[in-house]
Amino acid sequence: MFRPRVPIRWDAWHQEDLVKLRHLAAVAALSLLPLGSPVLAGTASAEPTVALAGTVTPATAGAQRQGALPAGQQLSVAVSLKLRNSAGLDRFIAEVSTPGSAEHGHYLTPAQFAARYAPSQSDVQRVRAYLRGQGLTVTAVSANRQVVDVTGGAARIDAAFHTTETSYLDRADRRTFYAPDKAVSLPAGVASVVSGISGLDNVAVHHHSAVTRADESASAAPTPGLTPSQYDSAYHLDKVGGHGDGQTVALFELAGYNPANLATYDQQYGLKGPAVSTVSLDGAHYDGPAWTSGEDEVEMDSEIIRGVAPQATQVVYEAPNSDQGEIDIYNRIVSDGRATVISNSWGECEDVEADAHLDAVNDIFKEAAAQGISTFSATGDYGYQDCYSPDDPNPKDADGKPVDGYAAAVDFPASSPYDTAVGGTTLSLNSDGSYNSESAWSGGGGGESAVWDKPDWQPGSGSRTVPDVASVADPKSGFNLYTAGGRNNPAPAWSPTNGGTSAAAPLWAGFAVLYNQNAQAQSKPNLGFANPALYRIAGGPGYAGAFNDITTGTNKSGQVPQGDGGFAAGPGYDEVTGLGSPIADGLAGALLGGGN
Repeated sequence: MFRPRVPIRWDAWHQEDLVKLRHLAAVAALSLLPLGSPVLAGTASAEPTVALAGTVTPATAGAQRQGALPAGQQLSVAVSLKLRNSAGLDRFIAEVSTPGSAEHGHYLTPAQFAARYAPSQSDVQRVRAYLRGQGLTVTAVSANRQVVDVTGGAARIDAAFHTTETSYLDRADRRTFYAPDKAVSLPAGVASVVSGISGLDNVAVHHHSAVTRADESASAAPTPGLTPSQYDSAYHLDKVGGHGDGQTVALFELAGYNPANLATYDQQYGLKGPAVSTVSLDGAHYDGPAWTSGEDEVEMDSEIIRGVAPQATQVVYEAPNSDQGEIDIYNRIVSDGRATVISNSWGECEDVEADAHLDAVNDIFKEAAAQGISTFSATGDYGYQDCYSPDDPNPKDADGKPVDGYAAAVDFPASSPYDTAVGGTTLSLNSDGSYNSESAWSGGGGGESAVWDKPDWQPGSGSRTVPDVASVADPKSGFNLYTAGGRNNPAPAWSPTNGGTSAAAPLWAGFAVLYNQNAQAQSKPNLGFANPALYRIAGGPGYAGAFNDITTGTNKSGQVPQGDGGFAAGPGYDEVTGLGSPIADGLAGALLGGGN
């Protein structure tokens, strides 16, 4: 399902350099390189080194090299190991996720997955021994044996991976970053079990998809935004049955939250359920009364899930905002095996991520699918141009000349073929609060992946397209939340203008929680990887009873002032709203009936 990357940077010189970079990386991946002189004492070896494809970020193409990082600068990276019998795993996921198949719903436990598909213990030992022999400190090995975390100075990182950690200046974004100057190389025996290295660059700063109106206001009293009873009623979530009792949902977060804010929201709407707990990774300890950047995202996710499924147990998994943090969170969630649903509102434009990192995250999503875990990710809030930078709406190159408009791009991990991508709509209610209509929200991310082929369960051919589904995201019809971190309200307050696809993803995650409760009551399996069943329903006579088909609006410009392309909503599936928003009771009934 992995396809050659099509360069989608923002101007001609970026595109030309990317084509050259991809060609060189492909050639290097097929070559055996002679081992250079050992840098560290005691590490000499006659074994040749092999270059790992996809370990250089595309962002280095065209960027100005500033020089090597200081030798003692500490770096922390995650070394991802290859799954065993990947082809067999793909076949199993197709069977276990497809209604009507003999294996449907016969999910694996984390231990069963490890026994069948995870890297072997000997593979882990081989990688650990090599890294330690290079003077790096192994800080952790994930329970599923897929990731080895290490730290060390830049000089030791360079020696271990046969590259040079280098500082670059991005002329378009006018920022500096570090990245390896060439593909990682490892001794052949180690390279044979390693799929990629995450954390060698700091290009990708994952953005959350929570937005507020420009005229945002905050109040000490509840304001007229969407309340739990309104969004539950509009989408028939209150007709599914249950309140999430006995279910656990994992929240992927790269920031913290204030428990007092969540308690205020619960108290206002009479919501009672288990207190939110936190699993902190890689030194992240963000929670508490002190405001932190991104806090509004975490609190939005938690409060919307609470509004849909108040009795569900919520576990916030948090780590630093880095590629290593992303890998480590997802690995911990699937290894823990506590949650059957993952809600994620963070992502990054596909174009700035190294291919090997994307593939490593995708392998973790495969494990989630095999274990019956549903994953819902926001598609982003910049329309069809996900590489748009809100910090620099009018970019210029190093000579001060304007850079041409941004190219079409989609958000990852929403674009993963093992993720359910959630887009955004504008919701209109009747005077009694019931559903009236929806149109596509202009900011809703959507389009064609430059990385992944179209999966078997998605009709058509060519590239994977997103979103798969959608729900309300437009801040003009936004949620009333008690949070902090908004444009004008760093102090906790009520605000009616919260939205973004960050609001849509947890709403769909809440639906999955309710569904799982009902399925278990009927001795049926969890929803698991939802897409095969969702598209099956949409392709049959039950579509109109399961989805609100959204046929108006576009994501032509989103928040990008110079955008003039994009996609339009229309009958059936489209690249703005996917299959549509949920008619939750009808959709749950169709899923419980076998996806017909």
